[in-house]
Amino acid sequence: MAYAFRDEKVKSEFTFKSFIYKKSDIDEVVESFENPCVVGFSCYVWNYEYNKVLAKKIKEKYPYCKIIFGGHQIYRESDVLKSDFIDFAIFGEGEEIFRKLLLFIAGKETAENIPNIMYKIGNETVFTEKKRADIPERVSPYLEGYFDELVEKEELEFSAILETNRGCPNKCAFCDWGNEKAKVRLYDIETVKAEIDWMSRNKIEYCYCADANFGLFERDEDIVQYMIEKNCENGYPQKFQATYSKNNSETVFRINKRLNDAGMCKGATLSFQSLHQNVLDNIYRKNMPIENFHELMSMYNKNGIGSYSEIILGLPGETYESFRDGMEQLLECGQHMSINFFNCELLMNSIMNDPEYMKKYEIEYAVTEQHQYHVVPDKRDITEFSRIVVSTSAMSKEMWIKSNIFAVFVRAFHNLGLFQCIAIYLYYENKIKYSEFYESLIEYAVKNPETICGKIYLWLEEKYREVLANAGSLTCTVDGFGELTWPLDEGAFLKAMKNRDEFYSEMNSFLEEYFDDKNLFEELLSYQKNIVKNPFSKGAVLELDYDFYSYFSNIYQNNYKPLEERKHGIKIDSSSTPDDLPEYAKKIVWYGRKGGQNIIKKIEYID
Repeated sequence: MAYAFRDEKVKSEFTFKSFIYKKSDIDEVVESFENPCVVGFSCYVWNYEYNKVLAKKIKEKYPYCKIIFGGHQIYRESDVLKSDFIDFAIFGEGEEIFRKLLLFIAGKETAENIPNIMYKIGNETVFTEKKRADIPERVSPYLEGYFDELVEKEELEFSAILETNRGCPNKCAFCDWGNEKAKVRLYDIETVKAEIDWMSRNKIEYCYCADANFGLFERDEDIVQYMIEKNCENGYPQKFQATYSKNNSETVFRINKRLNDAGMCKGATLSFQSLHQNVLDNIYRKNMPIENFHELMSMYNKNGIGSYSEIILGLPGETYESFRDGMEQLLECGQHMSINFFNCELLMNSIMNDPEYMKKYEIEYAVTEQHQYHVVPDKRDITEFSRIVVSTSAMSKEMWIKSNIFAVFVRAFHNLGLFQCIAIYLYYENKIKYSEFYESLIEYAVKNPETICGKIYLWLEEKYREVLANAGSLTCTVDGFGELTWPLDEGAFLKAMKNRDEFYSEMNSFLEEYFDDKNLFEELLSYQKNIVKNPFSKGAVLELDYDFYSYFSNIYQNNYKPLEERKHGIKIDSSSTPDDLPEYAKKIVWYGRKGGQNIIKKIEYID
């Protein structure tokens, strides 16, 4: 819209009225309009169903109003384009096309000359030529002032998106960018800095970078440094997060070190999506060598920089064994704090959504409620949906359930800390693989359904079977921890933490089987329990015969040294941990999930 209204011919024909950016009551939204001539909808998985209902009601009340649909959710084969309430659809990047479309509606352009659109002639649906979008310049809606009044008047805390370049050289099959495989176009650096000025001036707390590969260019360090300088001036933006380039790891490390030193880092992304070469070939993706990842994890851990790795469950060619082994590799390389796994979602404009691709790999999907985490659900909302891959030629539906449960156990009990130290100790001292330990834990849960761990397993299995029946969700709420929704791994952690002492007491019989030295086991278990931030304790003083703190600190930095036996005391400070359960869940589990913030780092030796 900002781009289109730079054109004087557009400004002479149209007046911009307002953004609709909240899912308000649809009838109230329609009533707020004053005889609109054009309404445009930017569509994605989180607003598509709402947009369709709103567009239909607008068309019913204002039949001569032109309805334009665009955004990532709109693709040429979509059935919704046959709907009588949609007049135009834009495919791909929309700035120049939207400008031309407005001129066409004003009678100053011909539709045939506008590529990448659908329009109606009577009952006929017409598609124009498909070709690469041309964007001569980028116009900033921030700098044009379109958000100024919104930010000044609304009593809300706004986040903002920063786009410093556009395009992606990769062709990952699961991603919306995959079909584009576009040359990266850099935006004017002075415009980018001016947008950062705007964010700082308007007290934007959280800035998310929309670049597909931030850190790909040397100038990205300068952009981050400028943002840090603005933060030093007046405290804003407070946090910065990006999807980082996987092919320029040294630059990405320097960027995250600067952000971390300034207290602005939301965690560095070190993503793989899969560690199985056959899967990577199927999705047209290349990863950094695993040896490089090992070195990077050491660098991030030594510098106290939070990092997280992402993998996707359900990619073509993945089996339970390859998925499990991939998580094992990440743990062995030192990614103990955050392995975020995502169920593969079929995005409308991805290569994976192509019928031939789906047929080749026998992809089946289930329709779930759109899994939006960390929100208070509103039953008045129109339900949005996601399409989740639950079966391929390599992975059956039962294997999909098994893989999900394994991943949740690793996330909840290792990354979030409940058994992290115990599993690490057993890996280094007893040569027990992480996957072996967590598979044994799952087996124990199955055999002991009356325990907290067993109940968590049964709950997870039920949740995933509901998804397979197109009747479930990949989110949950947890009694006692407020109204927010949680991903199932965080939900499992909270269920265990709610009854922490009982949980560890029940697990004692499972864990002690791995140890011959009872005293060492009891001390390690005590250490393990007390370094996970919990709302029921403000810390502890432990008298120990073994120096676990130094032992694990060295391992996190890829500098293994044998466990030292010496009498000493340690003071574990958890005074900053909220004791209010909903606040604990929000601050420690939600805010801290990507950087190991749920593990206590402040430990002092006592003489």
